[in-house]
This record gives sequence, structure tokens and C-alpha cells, in this order.
Amino acid sequence: MIEKREVILFGKLADPLGSSVRVDGGDRSELVQDVRARVAALEPRLGELLADPGVRACVDGALAVDGMIAGPGCPIERIPVVSGG
Repeated sequence: MIEKREVILFGKLADPLGSSVRVDGGDRSELVQDVRARVAALEPRLGELLADPGVRACVDGALAVDGMIAGPGCPIERIPVVSGG
């Protein structure tokens, strides 16, 4: 059985599918960008939102770039651009 990786979505990223999705790959280390691509393929609108260069990823509570590795079982969080005033 393939273990799933949890991807937690915040703000407007949660609108298309909810605040959490699970994708294959939780049983291995992989690039953050590869997980993003699988999540984006789940729903076209979510794919558009994730393509925004301002969307950030967090792995183990730290900001991560797409070329970083997420270890086995490690959830990834996606945070949209936030503006304040």
C-alpha cells in the first residue's frame, strides 16, 4: 500500500478542495516541487493558485523552496500571498 503525504492548504488555496489533501509519495523523500505538481493536477483552479510565485511552502515548520526535499511522512504546508495594511 502506498502511503499518502498530507498537504495542508491555507487561505484561498483551500477554496477548491478544502484545507487538506493527500497525495501519493508519503513513504519516500521527494522534492517539494514534485508534490506541488501532483497537488496542482488534482483540480485546475488549485493548479492556477499554486502557480503564483508568491505561494510559499513550509516543511517541518520552516519555509522551503521547491528544490528542497521533504522527508518520508513529512507534511507540506502551502501558504498563499498575504497582504496587510
